[in-house]
Amino acid sequence: MSFKKTMLAVAAVTALTAATAVPAMALENEFHGMYRAFGFLTNAETGTAAFNLRDEPKDSFFAEQRARLMYIAKANDDLKLVTHFELDARFGGSDSAPKYPAGDGGSLDADRVTLETKNVYLDFNIPTTPVNMKVGIQPFSDAYQGVFGAFDGAGAVASAKVGPFTPTLGWFRLGDNNYLSTADETLPGDNTIDLLVLDGKFAVNKDIVVGASYYNVQNDTGAGATTGAPVTGYELLHQLGVNASAKVGPAALTGFVAYQFGDFSDTRDLSAFAAAAIAKIAVGPGKINASALYLSGDESSATAGTSNFNSFRQVAANGLTSYFNPSNMWLLIRNGATINSSTAIGSADLTKGSQGLMGIFGGYEMAMGKAFGSANVGYARVDEKRGAESSSIGTELNATIGYKLYDNLAASFTAAYLVLGDGADSATAPLAGVGAANADNPYLTNIQLSYLF
Repeated sequence: MSFKKTMLAVAAVTALTAATAVPAMALENEFHGMYRAFGFLTNAETGTAAFNLRDEPKDSFFAEQRARLMYIAKANDDLKLVTHFELDARFGGSDSAPKYPAGDGGSLDADRVTLETKNVYLDFNIPTTPVNMKVGIQPFSDAYQGVFGAFDGAGAVASAKVGPFTPTLGWFRLGDNNYLSTADETLPGDNTIDLLVLDGKFAVNKDIVVGASYYNVQNDTGAGATTGAPVTGYELLHQLGVNASAKVGPAALTGFVAYQFGDFSDTRDLSAFAAAAIAKIAVGPGKINASALYLSGDESSATAGTSNFNSFRQVAANGLTSYFNPSNMWLLIRNGATINSSTAIGSADLTKGSQGLMGIFGGYEMAMGKAFGSANVGYARVDEKRGAESSSIGTELNATIGYKLYDNLAASFTAAYLVLGDGADSATAPLAGVGAANADNPYLTNIQLSYLF
């Protein structure tokens, strides 16, 4: 057994032993959750993974909803079991997996099995130590605004607060014999995808926090030998990064830089970068939001070339676990408030076609009494174009107005419009995986109801 797997096994045994040593007590029950419903009118969203970018696209209207139910069984301040479930449905039903299961409850008469597991994990403090443990299916968000990964996964995470220093050590099993043919060995733990997380935060003072991290993804599934590329988009990934946040007068500033290296495939090494800067500045009754994002791209596709592969990689190849919410976009980058049916021009992985991304975004948000609203603009281009006349994806304009009907129920209306760049609507060589010849500018409008409890 490797050193890494030995240490993980020791940590797991220690965690389980500590949990069983806690005496039984009367439970305190907590219930939380949310409900969100959208009605979309758009010429861009198709309700599937594809973005409807074409000449003279059709307009469509669809509606969907999401409910999340959280139950926490709390024994005391040091021990609790957290469970979190999700129910998604498109009005009228859908079987467009993986966005919706075949039993979508939005179908006629509604009798379907739609309850999804989001989280089930034990959260406890180890007695006489500053260490907190979370063991089970739990949420994880990277230290880089989600551009590497923000997901729910099965694993174990230990964290502690020692004065101004907060270290975190985590392990997630992303796959275990999920991708093998019937002719291969199928013993659990032999062909796996594992994520190892080592992260540290240091509070310099009450206004400045600096951090550093190391992520490692080991793909032992062997899928790359038969499909041309590993399931996760790489065979071995190391990521080193630094990040910082600071409050300077009315401004809250955040930034990061990350570097990836390792084995993209048997013939290509991985060498990629990511960086971002984010600012929120209190002005008048609201805040100015500004952000910039860079993800390196590659001159060739994932299945071509023999030199280093320079496209920044997400934790999952399908990109469904990657975000950059500070952009506040809807069409250039998938918005964090959306449910299953929406996507963005570059898909959810931010780097459609492995060409990377360079984006700058800005806007203003405000609230006055029960009314609230925002307006945003963003521009994006790929880092590496492949034969296209231009690297420009486009410029998005969007705005939202809303009203709180109750303290925990809000209604809002959003409109977004994307002016395609020369690289996205080129008649001769549109951007690979992003553009379409003579494409019309995409738009999106939606009405949203959001309830939290």
